Amino acid sequence: MLKERALGKQGVQPGKTRLDIGCGNNKVPGATYLDFDIKAKPDILHDLNQFPYPIADNTFDEIFAKHIIEHLNDPIGFMREMCRVLKPGGTIFVATPHFSCRVAYSEPQHKLFFSYFMFNNVINGLDLEVLEQKITFFKTFRATGISFLANKYPDTYERFWTYMFPAENVILFAKKKGT
Repeated sequence: MLKERALGKQGVQPGKTRLDIGCGNNKVPGATYLDFDIKAKPDILHDLNQFPYPIADNTFDEIFAKHIIEHLNDPIGFMREMCRVLKPGGTIFVATPHFSCRVAYSEPQHKLFFSYFMFNNVINGLDLEVLEQKITFFKTFRATGISFLANKYPDTYERFWTYMFPAENVILFAKKKGT
């Protein structure tokens, strides 16, 4: 639901610009695609570990980074770079495997494992306002109310329940401060 909120019910609004970073083959409709993998056929081919990206400041209204931040050497630099190319008032949607998800450990290219609270450290000092932050779960745990409790009490969930009820992803939806 948070992804749908970020994407908007009507898709891309006229005059709005979207950037999809590390899109692979799961591309956000109407976006400019930035990726390091030539097989993904990006609009902009660039090593995502090299800053700055070949994009002017304040270019995009919306930025999507789905399952890419865990692959990068410098997630703080990555978030800083997204803020640089995001217009004031623009939004960022970031999704990554939660550290308790088996997917977090299944790819040797994953460099970091994210918790709900990791994003607080990654965005600290950036000109972002968190609109929503959420731990997502597989269907079984959504149906049993675990998702509700984990998001109401994220510290308790990550300290005591996380390995009994593994999460799927941790998601951040934020807005760049300004007009």
